[in-house]
Formats: sequence, structure tokens, C-alpha cells
Amino acid sequence: MSQKFRAIVASAGGRQDSRATASANRIAKALHFVGLAMFLGSILSHVSLGFVPGARDPAQAMLFWRQGIEIATDCLTVPGLALLVVTGLFMAGWGGARFARQRWLIVHLTMGFLIVLIAAFVMLPVGIQSLDQAIKISHGVGSMETFSGLIGKERIFGAITIVLALSSILIVTLKPRLGTGARGSRELRND
Repeated sequence: MSQKFRAIVASAGGRQDSRATASANRIAKALHFVGLAMFLGSILSHVSLGFVPGARDPAQAMLFWRQGIEIATDCLTVPGLALLVVTGLFMAGWGGARFARQRWLIVHLTMGFLIVLIAAFVMLPVGIQSLDQAIKISHGVGSMETFSGLIGKERIFGAITIVLALSSILIVTLKPRLGTGARGSRELRND
């Protein structure tokens, strides 16, 4: 084959690769937004389930509330967070060397990592323990003091998680320089 033909074939393949890359990145971004909607949407269910109109038995209302939160966590929170992590890591990995120059992106990923740590090591265990206490209370053997302590811990770390999530969204939306040069800051602005 001639040099010219090889160059034409290589450039055509390069264009297809760049189109495939752009498509994969767009799909990952769309799935990232779906994961975000699932994760943040589950928070609404956690808050709204605390209000059970007409509940006459506080123990049964607490059990209903905790069971509802357990379902929302299993169906929305955890899958949404997993989708955020997988698509986020995919997009960061796809960015290659330019990833390390984007301090806003590093801050965004660090906040995401902190959210995952809080979810895995605080929120999920506390959720399981509070459901267990609600079941025990509904059977007359649980401790309201233990249950209240768990709910207090869940509220504190839940608020921290929400602040981290909203801050992370703000950072990825504004893409502040955070000490990078103007050239490095502009590279991912259009992504």
C-alpha cells in the first residue's frame, strides 16, 4: 500500500474513533445525570416518608417509615450512587492526562469519594440498625433512645452528604480555576 493510502485510512479510522469517543462520553454524561436524579430523588423519599398522616400507633409509623426508606435506599440511592461512580470514573479515565490538570475535577471526584465513604460506612449501616430498632420497637422490645440516636446520626451525616453533593454539583457547573492556568481551565469547559 502507498503511504498516501495508509494516511487516508488512518485519518478515517481516527475520525471514527473520535466520534465513538464523543458518543461514549455523551452516553456516560446522560447516565451520570440519571444516577444523580436517582440519588437526589431518593433523598426526597427519605424526608417525605417521615410524615405518615393519620398514624395512630407511633411504633407502626416508625416501622413503615424505616421500611420505606429501606426500599428507597435499595432501589434508588445505592443504584444511583453506583451509576454516578461508574460513569464518573469512566469519564475521568476517558479524559486521560488532562484529568490531572483540572483541579475542579479533582475536587469534584474527591467530594464524590467522600459521599461514597459516608454512604458505605455510616448511612447504610445506620439505616439497617434503625430499621432493626423500629422492628424491635413495634414488637415492644426495642429502645426509643437507641432509635433516636441512630436517627440523629443519620440526619447529621445525611446533611453532610447533601452539602457535599450540592457543592460538587456547583463545582462541576462553575468549573472554577482553583489555581490552574487559563489554558488548563479552558480545555474541559466545553465538555
